[in-house]
Formats: sequence, C-alpha cells, structure tokens
Amino acid sequence: MSSIPGANVLAVQPIDEVRIPELEYREPFVQECFDGDWAARNRMNGYAAGLEERHGGKIMYYGFVHTFEGLLPPETYYDAHPEYYALVDGKRLKERSQLCCTNPEVMELVAQEVRRRMAEHPEATVFSVSQNDWYNYCQCETCTRLAEAEGSQIAPVLQLVNHVARSVATEFPDKLIDTLAYQYTRKPPASMRPEPNVIIRLCSIECDFAHPFEERTTPENRAFCDDLEAWAKVANRLWVWNYNTSFSSYLTPFPNLNVRGPNIRYMIANNVRGIFEQDVYNTPHGCFSPLSGYLGAKLLWNPNYDTDLAINEFLTGVYAEAATPLRLYLDLFHEAVKDPETRMGIWIGPDVPFLTDDLMKRADALMDMAEAAVAHRPEVLERVRIARLSTDFTIMERIRALGSAAFDYDHSRFTVMPSADFKQRAERFFETAERHGLLCIRESGGELANYKQTILAYMEPRQLTPREPFELPVKAAPGMAYRYYEGQFEGLPDFTALAPAEEGTAQQMNLAPVQEKKASAYALVYEGYIRIPADGIYTFSTRSNDGSRLYIGDTLVVDNDGLHAETTATSFEALKRGYYPLRVAYFQAGQNAALTVHYAGPGVAYREIPADCLFHDAR
Repeated sequence: MSSIPGANVLAVQPIDEVRIPELEYREPFVQECFDGDWAARNRMNGYAAGLEERHGGKIMYYGFVHTFEGLLPPETYYDAHPEYYALVDGKRLKERSQLCCTNPEVMELVAQEVRRRMAEHPEATVFSVSQNDWYNYCQCETCTRLAEAEGSQIAPVLQLVNHVARSVATEFPDKLIDTLAYQYTRKPPASMRPEPNVIIRLCSIECDFAHPFEERTTPENRAFCDDLEAWAKVANRLWVWNYNTSFSSYLTPFPNLNVRGPNIRYMIANNVRGIFEQDVYNTPHGCFSPLSGYLGAKLLWNPNYDTDLAINEFLTGVYAEAATPLRLYLDLFHEAVKDPETRMGIWIGPDVPFLTDDLMKRADALMDMAEAAVAHRPEVLERVRIARLSTDFTIMERIRALGSAAFDYDHSRFTVMPSADFKQRAERFFETAERHGLLCIRESGGELANYKQTILAYMEPRQLTPREPFELPVKAAPGMAYRYYEGQFEGLPDFTALAPAEEGTAQQMNLAPVQEKKASAYALVYEGYIRIPADGIYTFSTRSNDGSRLYIGDTLVVDNDGLHAETTATSFEALKRGYYPLRVAYFQAGQNAALTVHYAGPGVAYREIPADCLFHDAR
C-alpha cells in the first residue's frame, strides 16, 4: 500500500542536487520490498527487487551465493577427479563437499567457468565464487598448510578467488568477484589480501541481534566486531550479510528495530560499502516484516535517519488509529530484550526465555485494543489482523510447548479435549493466514497447510489408557543415576555401543554434572524412577539445546532430538499413582547448552521435576 500525504498546492522549487550514498549496495531482503516501484522510491538497488531499466537498474548478481557446487558440479567431475573436492577425515567427499581450493586445476576450471558466465551474462555486475552452505572444508596438506600459515580457513578460498579475479580483470574490468567470510572463513587472513575486484561479504550469522554490535555485549558480538574491524583494514570492497528474523520461526517476535541504526552506522564506520539485510523473503506476513523492510530502506539510504520517526511514519500510514497500541506492542518486546544478559540469535522460537506468559498476555491485550481502534475501517482492520498472526502463533506454540493450557483434562476418565480458547485462537489464525496468503512459518519446510494439519491433529480429542505403576527397587535412593559420554554427536547415539567416561548421581535432570567440565560436545543419560502422586494425565517436557528424549519405561514420550537452539518439546501420558522408570537422554554438539525436564498433572503445577520425586537403584 501507499500512504501519500495530501496537499492542496504542491510547489516545486528548482532542484540541483546530487547525493552519493554511503552504501553502494542496499538490499532489504523482505518479500514485501521486492516490488520494483517501491524499491525505486526508497532508493534500494538490491538483486532481488523487481527493478527494471526504467527504474535506473540495480546490482545484478549471477550466482548469488554458495556457488562452489554449481561452478564445479560433483556429478560432472567427481568420478574422474575426486581430488577436485574437499578431503575430510582422509576421504574426498562427493556429497556436501567443498572445493579443494588450492588445486591448480580447480583454480583454472573455476576461472574458465566464471569467464564463460561473464561473457554470456553482460547484464550482471557481480559473480559469486563462494563456499557451499555447510562445513567440510578441505583438509589436504596444501590447503591445511596455507590455512595454518594465514590463521584462517579463508586463505585457501581467497587463493582461489584471487586467481579468478586476476584472470578476468583485463577482459571484464567492470565485473566483480564476490566471496563469503562466513562461519569457518569469517576470520581475515594474516597477510593475504583480496584483489581490487573482489568483494568480501562478511556474515553476522552467529551474532546476538538484541544489542548493538559495537557494545560487544556477548562473546559472539565481540568476535564479530574483531573480524569486521580486521577486514576493514584489508578489504578493498567490504559488504555485510546481516540478519533480521528467526529462520526457524518467522512469526516469533524478533525485536531488533532499535539496533538497526547503530549497527548500520558501525558497519559504515568500518569500511562497509554494501549491506544485505536478510529477512522473511519466501512468504509475505512475517512478524512486522513490512515495517522491518521500511525501516531498513530508510537506514540503508540515510544511516542517520531517526528510527522512531521511521517506525511512527509506518505505523500511522499503515494502521491509522491502531498506530498507538501497535507502537506500545513493539515497545513491549524491545523492552524485554534490553537486559545485557538477553540473547537473540536467528534460530529463536516462541519458547525463547524473554517471551514470558505475562509478556504475551499483555501483547494479546494490545492487539485487542488495536483491532477495536479500527473496527470501523475494514481495510485497516485486516492489516491489524495480519499483524496479529505473530501474536496468535507465538501464544499457540508456547501453549503447545507447555501442553497443559491447550487442553481440558478429565483426570478421572483419562480424557483430553482441546480447550475452547486454544481452538478459537487457532481458527482465527488460519482464517487470516489463508485469506492473506501466508505461505510458510519458517525458512525451510513449515508450509502453512502442513502446519494446519499438525494443529488440527493436535486438537483431536483423546481417550488415553493409563499405565500401571512399577515396583520401586528395594535399594532405591534419592536422585537420578547419570552416565556422561565424551564425543561429537549430531543426534542421540546408540548408547549401548558407547562406554561412559563418568558415572554418578544427581538430584535433578539438568547440566549440573558437566558444569565443571570444559567439554563443548558430549552426551548425558539419566536413569531412575519418578513418583507419580495421583491418578491422572501428566504433561512431560524437555527444554534442551541440542537434542533430548524422555522415556517412561521403554516408551518414547518426548522426542526433542536433533541439532537445534533451546527448544521445548512436550507430550503427555495417563498414569496411575505409583512409581515409573524414567530415562532422559541428551547431547550437546557445541556452543550454547541447555537441559531442563518439566512436568505437570493433577494438583501439580507445571514445574521442573523436583528432586523429592526422583529415585535410582542404588545397588
């Protein structure tokens, strides 16, 4: 939509003005910002925007990112030349591989392919020569020696990229080669330098986005700032790939509007000349995505644009009388992440710690106020209802994570019925989402139709058969027995094939046994018994980073396995009063770790399972 202030007279004085923007490349990667007319009016020039010659053109890529696979396809070359691909743990990989960047034949073949692309696509300005979107960098002797000498895995990649850049410079002087400084290649090299026609695109994927980078609040932000400031000294052309949403949950609130201006100004002060702001790009109607794109455009063109002014302009123009409650709504979430201890990465979900039940209750009330304010204006009311998708989704998913509020329980009959409130919220969410074309709820998978089927199945009435209790061992003692395993895991392993590095007992099921250890990758198994105080339906949940599972007896009750950020998974069981074998398995693959185990039932409020309910066989 467009909101253009009216005027009886529009007087235009002679204009002789030239502006040279501080950023040569400006891209808010938001689906609502792809319209060419909108992009031109807001002076954006990104690759994804529908900008045509009549708009003045744009930055044109050929091969946007993660291009190693396409430049030297394994299906074409691997069988005859496995040495072209990454050597990992003694084996040349065909699947999920990288290139052996120091191999002279690889360097020349990639240069030939890039020259061919430049000749066939004169409309493009930038050609990507960049690592695939996974690890598995080459460990061959030559690549390893160069990486160690330069102190970074960027060194072999940069050797390849510089070779390509030199090979095309004379024939195609107006073309640029783009590569990533991303994950394992983010740190700049000690002495190597990019060629003048090379763009280094530095990625902030590991960062905390609740606080300005320059404040260096978290270890991740400190490391990013160190790398950015080091690249600023050596890169002729430095662009940044930045992030503005949760890619595992597009509708989860992501309150980073207040850090956008400080971050852009900090990047520009450190020689950054292009910024790609990745956001909700493959569906409309992410959490305030149009506002995110609008603010991004204002700041990318004028880094000193007032953030509050931009937010209020947008809210007033789009939501009219609902602007005030919606501004209070946004402020509510931004206040929730101000604490320096708060973390907000790009994989958060509705159960992220700063989204409390009280916060979501207040947010829901503000959405009620916003709808009431524009009830007399159907078009504006629909826009407010679209904005409310995020609120309804977050509340539904928090209820599902905790389990109990989604259902009405009859503990005497062991029956479960969907609660009227949950059902009403789900119906409102899907009616609005389907009417306005929401396609998915996360970057990969998460299609709306599949999510709807999940929710409908979740709300089915259930008649449960209660389990019979077990005999507690004669020599039962308080606490849970645990086994600690060392190793690198990407999922819960077969523990019967592993020998524990340590065994012991713990009062509760959490990370207490590893608090004094320095290991970043490990696994834990807790085994024992839980005392159930009364007949009824019990909710069990694990909250973990990375994966976890909870078993009662030999039955898997909660499946929270896999590599993921801190996530809660919940299920329930009908149990009779007594004791039951309980087992919780957990693994941590690195970086942030978390594990807690909760339950709720008749007369038991949702809480971490207390120590006085847990026992183990002390024989």
